[in-house]
Amino acid sequence: MDAYDILFTKYNREDFFKDSIGAIIFIPEGEIRPQWEKQKERLFNKGELFIRGYGRDAKQTELFFILYKNLFPALNVLKDSTNNAQPTKLLSELTSYCKTTDEGKNDGKERIQNYQISHLFGRTKNPLLFTAAWNMAYVPKYLDPFTGHESQGDHSKAFKLIFDSLLRKQFSEYIADYNEIIRSHVKNKLEEALDKTKKEKRYNKHDFARFRKDAQHELSEI
Repeated sequence: MDAYDILFTKYNREDFFKDSIGAIIFIPEGEIRPQWEKQKERLFNKGELFIRGYGRDAKQTELFFILYKNLFPALNVLKDSTNNAQPTKLLSELTSYCKTTDEGKNDGKERIQNYQISHLFGRTKNPLLFTAAWNMAYVPKYLDPFTGHESQGDHSKAFKLIFDSLLRKQFSEYIADYNEIIRSHVKNKLEEALDKTKKEKRYNKHDFARFRKDAQHELSEI
């Protein structure tokens, strides 16, 4: 028995998906373009960008620091202090909403509840995307069973197909721009950079093999 079968006998599935997507709070388009241009400038011009911690208790985050020094020598990559502080700050700055009273008390932000900050295309250990305005949104918590990595079943698959199609259409310009950066500045250098990282920071074979696979995904095209 699937609990969502029961839900959708009361609430038409297509209507549920449509209404739920309509409840997602995206950063306005007018704010996305200038923020994305700043992201790219930081990547290539001695800027500062953040990533989420990697490994148990973030103890292996240093591997990504070394990898990015090999790929982008001018870039300063930092670990987000809480793994969500920078996205939280960005969403509060670029939308009319905030998640805590402290965030909005001085600038008229509307506090929202039962929303979570989600990275629409994942890749939270990718410094260009972790704080890219087009890669994040306030998503209703009740959608987590349909969007989470552990979600399963036909309903989840159906929602993911609809949602992914919408996101790829809505952000097609930014996805194409990002993919071109990966093709031009990462793909032909990544394996060499990973090999250098392996020599500089020695981990056991199993751990580094997992890191290599994770890094290849984090720096893949969308």
